[in-house]
Amino acid sequence: MKIKELKYKDNIYTNERVINNILKTENFYWLIDSELENAVIEIKNNTLIWYNGSYISGNWHYGIFKDGSFYGIWENGIWEGGNFSGKWKSGINLI
Repeated sequence: MKIKELKYKDNIYTNERVINNILKTENFYWLIDSELENAVIEIKNNTLIWYNGSYISGNWHYGIFKDGSFYGIWENGIWEGGNFSGKWKSGINLI
């Protein structure tokens, strides 16, 4: 499963079709186009927050990465923790 759970506007969604519709509504097309596995995410104040799972490939445009594994291209955002094995372009590393 690509996205295991999405928290959005005080609700938790697990249906992939519903999650993709929310991501489209919030203009997170780059996340839909990325390869993910078992992602647990939240959208809060137009910001993607990644709690867990594997970001296998794609370009991470912006968000907060709290935990999990990252193997893609990090274009911008805030890195708080997890396993980073990707390519870093820019952003803030809090470790």
